[in-house]
Amino acid sequence: MELRDGMGRRMDYLRLSVTDRCNHRCVYCMPEEGVELFPHDKLLRLEELASLVERFVRLFEFRKVRLTGGEPLLRRNIEGLVEMLAAIPGLADTSMTTNGAVLAPMARALFSAGLRRINVSLDSLDPGRFREVTSGGNLHAVLDGLAAARDAGFSPIKVNTVLLPGFDEEIQFIEWANREGYLLRFIELMPHFQNRDWRITSEGPKGADVLENVRRAYDVVEDVKSLEGERGTHVRRYRIPDAGWIFEIIPGVSVPFCGECNRLRIDCQGQARFCLYSRSTLQLAPLLSAPDDRFADAIQEFVLQKTERMLDHIGSNMFAIGG
Repeated sequence: MELRDGMGRRMDYLRLSVTDRCNHRCVYCMPEEGVELFPHDKLLRLEELASLVERFVRLFEFRKVRLTGGEPLLRRNIEGLVEMLAAIPGLADTSMTTNGAVLAPMARALFSAGLRRINVSLDSLDPGRFREVTSGGNLHAVLDGLAAARDAGFSPIKVNTVLLPGFDEEIQFIEWANREGYLLRFIELMPHFQNRDWRITSEGPKGADVLENVRRAYDVVEDVKSLEGERGTHVRRYRIPDAGWIFEIIPGVSVPFCGECNRLRIDCQGQARFCLYSRSTLQLAPLLSAPDDRFADAIQEFVLQKTERMLDHIGSNMFAIGG
C-alpha cells in the first residue's frame, strides 16, 4: 500500500539516523563543547534498524533510504547495516551522508557491502576556515575520503556545501568539484533556534546570491530537464556551457519545498519524525515485534498528522535526527 500524509503526499523516502555521535562540531549543528549523548543501550540495534526499513519497503513501497547521523561512519559495523539493507527486496536506492573524516579507510568496504551513492559535507576548501567551521576538523582527511570513494566506484559523489555567513568560495568550489568529478550542491543555511545561542549570529547568503556571484565570472544557464521526474526534488541545477561544468543549489529557505515532501525520518533512538522541523514523534521500538497490520495502522495514523509547515524552528537536536 502507499503511505500518504495529511496533505495527500506520498511518502516513499526514509532518512535513517544511526547515531548521535560525531567527530566534528560544526557551527550550525552542535556547540563547540559538544552535547550530552544518548546512552548506547537507548539506540536501536543495527538488526532492528534494518527490520524497520524492511517493513517500510514491504508494507508501504518505500524505495529509498539514506543513512545519516551524527556521523554514520562512527556507528560500529555500519558496513553490516549496509549489507542488510542491500539484501532487502524492493529497496532500490541506499545512500549515505557523511562528513568524510574517516571515509578513506572505509570506502571500499562500504562499496563492497552494497552502498553506491554518498554525499559528503564540506563547507570550505580553506584548511583554516574548515578547521574553524568544524571546530578542529582536518580538511585533508575529508579530501582523502572523497578521493577514496571515487576510487572505490561510488557514483555520483555529491558534495554538500552549506552557505554560512561570509561564504565567498563559490568559484573555487565549482572549479574544484568539476575537476575532481564530484557533483557540487550549495545548500542554504536552515533556520535553527539554537543558532542564537551558538556561534552563528547572522544569516548566510541565499542561493540567488551565489548564482549572482558565479554569473560575474561565467555564463550560467539553468538545466531543468535533467531533474524532471524526480519526486520530491527541490534542487536547482545549473550549467556553465563553455566549461562543461554543472553545480546545484538547494534553496530550501528562500524557496520552501515542504509542499513536495516525500520523506519520513527515523532518529537513532527509533523515533519516527516528519522532518527536522517537527516536534511530533512516534516511538517505533514498541512496534518492532508487532504484527504487520498493527505496525501499518500505527504508522498511517501518525503520518496523517503531517501537514504543511513553515521553516521556523527545529523541533529537536539536528545532530541526532540527521540532515
